[in-house]
Amino acid sequence: MRFKGTLVLAVIFAALGTYVYLYEVKGGAKRERAKELAKKVFPFEEDEVKGLSLRYSGRTVVCSKEQEGEWKITSPVETDGDKTAIERIVTDLRNLKFDRVVVDSAAQLSEFGLSDPEVEVSLELEEGATDTLLLGDKSPTGSYVFAKRSSQPEVFTLSAWTLDSMRKTLYDLRDKRVLAFEKDEVKKLELSQKGKKIVCTKSDSKWQMEVPIRVKADKGEVEGMLNKLNNSRVKEFVSEEPKDLSKYGLDKPRLEVTLWIGEHMAKKLLKIGNMDRDRYYAKDESRNPVFLVESDLVKELGKEVFDLRDKTVAEFEKDDVNRVELVYADSSIVCVKDTVGNWMIVKPVERKAKRWKVNSILSDIKYLKAKEFVAERAPKLSRYGLDNPQIEARLWKDEKLLVSLLIGKKKDNSVYAKTGQKETVYLVSSNIVDDLSLKVDDIAEEAGEK
Repeated sequence: MRFKGTLVLAVIFAALGTYVYLYEVKGGAKRERAKELAKKVFPFEEDEVKGLSLRYSGRTVVCSKEQEGEWKITSPVETDGDKTAIERIVTDLRNLKFDRVVVDSAAQLSEFGLSDPEVEVSLELEEGATDTLLLGDKSPTGSYVFAKRSSQPEVFTLSAWTLDSMRKTLYDLRDKRVLAFEKDEVKKLELSQKGKKIVCTKSDSKWQMEVPIRVKADKGEVEGMLNKLNNSRVKEFVSEEPKDLSKYGLDKPRLEVTLWIGEHMAKKLLKIGNMDRDRYYAKDESRNPVFLVESDLVKELGKEVFDLRDKTVAEFEKDDVNRVELVYADSSIVCVKDTVGNWMIVKPVERKAKRWKVNSILSDIKYLKAKEFVAERAPKLSRYGLDNPQIEARLWKDEKLLVSLLIGKKKDNSVYAKTGQKETVYLVSSNIVDDLSLKVDDIAEEAGEK
């Protein structure tokens, strides 16, 4: 009998536990979700939205979502939409929650500014259903805005930020990219200005200047220009259907930027015309509108050959170097690196070298930049003091000479320089003379130093 009683109690407790789980735990979560859903002004999922229409300041912008997920504006003009801006509105609408119901049904919507609302936002969902949110006056405190759904009679309040977030114009919702492209897919760049062209091509993430001279391009400068162009936005759309480009200086542009994109080398062309105050007229050749861009973009795009050319004087990898020779008019210093990375002076004396000091010498040479390209091929090095240089730095990897840097005559705050690996003569900062004019004691470790 005692066993039966225990069994009955166990069954009762099990049933009670099941009830608590199903009703209080699982059912409670469902009730909370239902309560949250009931607070929402628009109960929908974002991927259900097919279209959006927004009227503000008496003007309506109609947006349509493409199958690929991109947004198009279909009225008042046909153009690409700003996906981020449009989807922010959709997200804000989905997250809208009632503050409180003011009246169940209003005979005079004008009392709340809803007979001629400041903003009307309509959503079109997949099944064809549409609904519109009307936003009217703000409450006397300014903390809330009166609102109404077109499909329902109640007037309710929402947080005042809702009105601010929905005050959007055509400019706000349209694609404002000056030129639409993916930076990493650019294979070729051409700049045309003042009758001159600069052409750069990319291969394996490296940029090469092809015109007017075939040399290595400065990757940082080229990609900095592309970043600026990619991130720039139109400041004002001047004309949607321009009839006469000459009034903007776009019939004979002061500057043209052409990009070739992707494997199929799709072409993108941006034209820059006349200046208007502190901005410039511009046009993407693939689109109709004439628009204004900031002058700092035009400045960035107007770079010269020197700006885009790689200005590295000596090309090598520091870790490859295991022998450094500094040759002066009447002396020389030679350092070698052992297999564990320690540096030793082997000439003119044998002493342990300060590792940081040798690394500093290598850095000074590696990061030396041209201030000017003096000559691509100089027939007489004596003109620059490079036939008998004041300093020569030789960097070796075992028996292979990686770089020999020659430092010649001084000119103002610069000195002439050249490497044995190239014919080009450069002007570089005269600081390199101080950096490389060293004594043994400058490089050697002192007793007890590590």
